[in-house]
Amino acid sequence: MNFRLSRLLLLCISLLMSTYVWSQKDYTVVLPKESPLIEGYLKQGTHLSPSGHSFSLNNLYYLKDGQPWYPVMGEIHYGRVPRADWEESILKMKASGVTVIATYVFWNYHEEKENTYIWEGNKDLRHFLELCHQHGMYVWLRIGPWCHGEVRYGGFPDWLMGIEGGVRKDNPVYLKHVERFFNEIGKQAEGMYFKNEGPVIGLQIENEYRFDSRTRLNHMLNLKRIAIQSGMDVPYYTATGWPKSDLKQTELIPVWGGYPEAPWSSKVTELALSRNYLFSSWASDPAVGADLLGEQENTTSKGLQYPYSTAEMGGGNQITYHRRPVIAAKDVVAQSYVKVGSGANMMGYYMYHGGSNPIGKYSTLQESKATKYPNDYPIINYDFNAPIGEWGQLNESYYDLKTLHAFLNDFGPHLATTVTTFPDKRPLKPGDNETLRMSVRSHGNSGYVFINNYQRLLEMKDLSDIRIRIQQQGGTELLFPPLNIASGEQLIMPFNIDINGHLLHYATVQPLYILKNKVPTYVFLSHPATASELVFSAGQLKKVMMDGRPVKNTGDKYLLKCGQEKEHLIVLSAVNGRQTKILLLTQEQARRSWKLQKGNEDLLCITSSQVIPSSEEITVRNVDRNQFEMQIYPADSRWKVREGISVKKRKQGEFQVIRFEVPAVPLQVSCRKEQNPDSYVPQQPVYPEDNRLKETPESCPGPQYFVNFKPVPSSLYYAVSVPQLPVSVKNAYLMIDYTGDTGALYNKGALIADDYYWGGPMMFDTGRMKRQGSQEYLLQIIPFAPEVNIYLDPSVRKKLELSSQGVRSIRIAPVYDVKFDITK
Repeated sequence: MNFRLSRLLLLCISLLMSTYVWSQKDYTVVLPKESPLIEGYLKQGTHLSPSGHSFSLNNLYYLKDGQPWYPVMGEIHYGRVPRADWEESILKMKASGVTVIATYVFWNYHEEKENTYIWEGNKDLRHFLELCHQHGMYVWLRIGPWCHGEVRYGGFPDWLMGIEGGVRKDNPVYLKHVERFFNEIGKQAEGMYFKNEGPVIGLQIENEYRFDSRTRLNHMLNLKRIAIQSGMDVPYYTATGWPKSDLKQTELIPVWGGYPEAPWSSKVTELALSRNYLFSSWASDPAVGADLLGEQENTTSKGLQYPYSTAEMGGGNQITYHRRPVIAAKDVVAQSYVKVGSGANMMGYYMYHGGSNPIGKYSTLQESKATKYPNDYPIINYDFNAPIGEWGQLNESYYDLKTLHAFLNDFGPHLATTVTTFPDKRPLKPGDNETLRMSVRSHGNSGYVFINNYQRLLEMKDLSDIRIRIQQQGGTELLFPPLNIASGEQLIMPFNIDINGHLLHYATVQPLYILKNKVPTYVFLSHPATASELVFSAGQLKKVMMDGRPVKNTGDKYLLKCGQEKEHLIVLSAVNGRQTKILLLTQEQARRSWKLQKGNEDLLCITSSQVIPSSEEITVRNVDRNQFEMQIYPADSRWKVREGISVKKRKQGEFQVIRFEVPAVPLQVSCRKEQNPDSYVPQQPVYPEDNRLKETPESCPGPQYFVNFKPVPSSLYYAVSVPQLPVSVKNAYLMIDYTGDTGALYNKGALIADDYYWGGPMMFDTGRMKRQGSQEYLLQIIPFAPEVNIYLDPSVRKKLELSSQGVRSIRIAPVYDVKFDITK
């Protein structure tokens, strides 16, 4: 009897435990009822163009021509990128799904000397706006007058800092100078505003300014008034969503941000885990501005009377002298998925394109401790570890963000109308690596499930047998199949969405593109660990084919299960004869896919090469590799290479495979230790010297190299010679693998590139120098001193050997371009 009772008790315990484990893997979301939209109460600018196009907004989302619109905004600073590279930079941003370009107008770039304005060369704002307009990109001008941007005095000219009465307040002397500067911007942008059919649709007033009192809010409104009087009349006006600012005012749309790390923190130890990887209603990142304001409280996005908008989601982080984190692509991408899943209806990145700080006529222009700011930034390098780096190179985050942006571009009009709901169980702290991180965005019973299984600096667990239950309006339930979610993954899964007139009940694959051809193709991506499954309503379907084979319906539905290791083509044939195609790509195919237009046809190009499309041609680019392969969908054999290169073509299923190669260009770089650095000291200074503190702590001395070369005790010197580039090579990247505190590259005694060592190579685009014979450089490596106390990523620090610092290797990587004519 006792034996039977014991077995029964064990069975009950086992059942209870299994029920508990199952319940821990079961997540329920109750879809909310609709909330009324509110329009017309925000005081914005002219929203109609002469041709009848419009931009407007309500309390939930932005509208373009009266339809919901999801803007994707990326920041590039025209003054930090050579004018000759502007057009290509704009095209690269556009190719990755960016639809709006944001740019600061730094005051000290244009009026370094009082009453003397410079708007030429790399400072030609108008030409930059014209290029954006030419390539169909909208622009959000961030006019300050104080910008920050890691620029000297936040962009204020030196002469302004000493004016009577002070700056950044309603001081009549200050406002008079602001009025004059804004008038100059207004002249440069005249005719380029949306009301004139131009590209400028938005204006950010000031930056990082807390308008938490009537006096401070009035100052912001006075700046807006001056901007409008200067001619800057645009559909949207924004301001930083700085902690405790007035969120009841109706003049300025607050914009938020969040970064993977905080190199501006004074700490030289590992920072606490960031909450930016948790789905939540918090709009702000409390670490942003902590160097000026201290740690801040979170601000909620609940109940906002404006669309939840971001302008500074970190496309990376700019390292400081004392803090040099390694930012992985996932660090950037995961928090972007989280922010979208948490309800953001404008994704804005700072920075999306890195650059180089110019050197002024009277001083260097980087932020530094010598200019009374808490951080020392590199004199020139403003790479920011952005998706597009300082030299125009595409980093891994570019490809992952391109995948997210494809979804936001093509499915954004539906996504923008949705509201965010969180499940019954969710992690409350970033250190939880077991509880599913998810949210749901829905409109009615239609929407998307967002999942993030990544946390910077924390090893997340693989999750298995996860069950997601959607309680729909009307009392019905939608149950996703059991899911396996790998550590590090992000997913977007649609439910109850329309696919060209067919109801997709749910899918465990992520929406990517819509190719709007005569027979439309909806492109999805499969995730490696998650079984790919799509369920369609059979109502309007006559036949379904997958990879050329018929699929039988199960009652009133079609269930399609696909492997994740290869692409699949599904053809839906409606009872009225209309066809719709579904193309499933692998995750890596999706990362390397590009949506293109050839005439009136949408195409998909899959290639490991870079693709830079314009209206007339497509540039396909390889770095350090002369062989190319492209897969084109739908199959099209009419592609022609302009240079007359021999092309091999073959049809592979639904794809046209194109292979070709260009002649390899072997480039040898010479590097030898230089024993006589004094011979490189310029006879006359090329640049004004940067500000230096008279005394610096040995534990954190800041950069010790100079803009005009000077020998520094204990430094290592290398004479570097780069051959002249042949006509067939556009440019070439100098890749310097070294160990040391800082690296500085000089040409004829002038600093042309610098680097704070963080574990990766130092880069330089040799194409930016005049191509007159070979190029001679001096590389200065200043080693780490034993007493220096700065933050290095643990993976870098453990490999650091103070006894063996200097150059480990140096090479040059040629850039090969091939152009295709797409006008025919």
